[in-house]
Amino acid sequence: MSEQYEVVGPADAVLAVAGEDVILPCSVKPNMSVVDMRVGWSRQDQKDSQIVHLYEDHVDKNTDQSQSYRGRTKLNHQELQRGNVSLKLSSVRVSDEGRYKCFIPSKSWYDDAIVNVKVEGEETIEN
Repeated sequence: MSEQYEVVGPADAVLAVAGEDVILPCSVKPNMSVVDMRVGWSRQDQKDSQIVHLYEDHVDKNTDQSQSYRGRTKLNHQELQRGNVSLKLSSVRVSDEGRYKCFIPSKSWYDDAIVNVKVEGEETIEN
């Protein structure tokens, strides 16, 4: 069986508001369970690509997670059965703005998608 699938992100940038939560959309086509696969999220625009979230062997493995994302990321494990690997990022910071990569490697295949995140900071609003 050939494991060919496509990892799909949003066509447009995701708008987030500082201090709020945001969902970074990403899914697998055709819709298939990725529960048994490795699912990763990383930052693409940093000097060294930072691990934002990693799911492997049915659990979230965030030992190598970038310090700035500790305790702020969540994958919905129920949704993984439907091929939905969207990442919830809580308490958005202005520094979260940038390019994120959602990647799913299997033994014989690899694909990824880029999600652009724009953050509107509350501190930029002046009366």
